[in-house]
Amino acid sequence: MRSAAADEGQQIREAAFRLLAVRARSTRELRQRLRRKGFSSERVDEVIAYLQDNGYQSDEEFARLYAREKWTSSGWGPARVRQALAEKGIETGLREQVIDEVYGGQDLMETVLVLARKKWAGMRDLPVTTRRRRLTGFLQRRGYSWEIINNIVNRLE
Repeated sequence: MRSAAADEGQQIREAAFRLLAVRARSTRELRQRLRRKGFSSERVDEVIAYLQDNGYQSDEEFARLYAREKWTSSGWGPARVRQALAEKGIETGLREQVIDEVYGGQDLMETVLVLARKKWAGMRDLPVTTRRRRLTGFLQRRGYSWEIINNIVNRLE
């Protein structure tokens, strides 16, 4: 007969696999979701260690996938991705490594210029000062530096 601890471990593993089947998750996200289901912290930590040891969960792989997805599909800049990864419990060193990998080889100015031109064109009926303010806010919320924002806005004017 199986013990209650073994049964709980199996239930936690199954719940974790269901969560990971939907999308990759950070250790913090996975821990929070499993704890919300009422599982004990100690057993959740054991299962997460098992998942990591067997290659089912990795904060490094999660961070890479997340950063690439946010860059390519949402146009997020380095600052926005850095903040989101921090909120998801990714350690500083890994965050910086992933940001360098994803954005390091990119010509941010040219890529952001394409995004900004589209936004700028959509506001053609507005006064230039309003367009400038809105575009600045848009790029700022996306996580781009002031240097890039000012350069882009000045080029579009």
